Order: sequence, then C-alpha cells, then structure tokens
Amino acid sequence: MADATTIDRVNVLLGSADSAVVLEVVSLVEDQLKLRLGGANEIPEGLRYIVVNVAVARYNQLGDEGKSSMTVEGESADWLGDLFAPYAADIQAYLDGKNSTTGGVKIRFL
Repeated sequence: MADATTIDRVNVLLGSADSAVVLEVVSLVEDQLKLRLGGANEIPEGLRYIVVNVAVARYNQLGDEGKSSMTVEGESADWLGDLFAPYAADIQAYLDGKNSTTGGVKIRFL
C-alpha cells in the first residue's frame, strides 16, 4: 500500500493530477524499489525521495510508454529507459550499509 505522505508529495509536484492514477503509479514504483532492495517489505524513510521522483517521472511518461525520444514542432523530449538509474548509487549504498550493519557476509569470486 502506497504511503500517504509520499502520495501527497507526488500530488504537490504534479499539481492537479488524477488521484487514482497517482496512487497506482506510486504503488508500482514502490513495488519496483522494494524488489531492487532485495525484496524488502518496506521502503526505508531515507529512500522515499526516490519513490517521489520516479513516480513523478513515470506519471509524466504515461501515454508515451516505449518511446525513447520525441520531437514535436521543434521541441524534443528524451526519456530514460530505467527511471531508477539516477538513484542506483544511493540504492547500492543502502544495500551495502544494510549488509555491513547486520553482519552480512559478502563473498566475491574472482
């Protein structure tokens, strides 16, 4: 279930958006982030900003799924293939910190 504060923050950034669509987009983004966090049950408070930013970007892409760029009357737009890419380092830092603070062991085969 999408966090109410996160939905409010997304709505503020989008202005007058369809609430049902915003709720669905936020829920999907949360599910994707939980998967990237190793199947987490909850999203840590420190990473909620990722949900807000990715949800806004995803909402703005509705209707343009599958496009990588578009030009109309001299104005062009480019879309990221992976909306989480700008946050990969933050996600990895969280995962690394989680493993080191819980005594997790990493084994690397070379």
